[in-house]
Amino acid sequence: MMFAGTLGGNATLIGASSNVVSVGICAANGRRVSFMQFLRYGLPITLCQLAVSALYVLALFYFTGRP
Repeated sequence: MMFAGTLGGNATLIGASSNVVSVGICAANGRRVSFMQFLRYGLPITLCQLAVSALYVLALFYFTGRP
């Protein structure tokens, strides 16, 4: 559940309200963050999160013997 809850917020700028607030704070302080700039950092984090969650599900399946 933890992985699913944070997946959308990690990938894109508009995936979570905290992302929009933090980019607004950056803009107010003179540092503009574009959608593509945020995606450049967010997409690799999301892919790593998906890989870790897939390994976790596989480990649960193989070690517990239950689907």
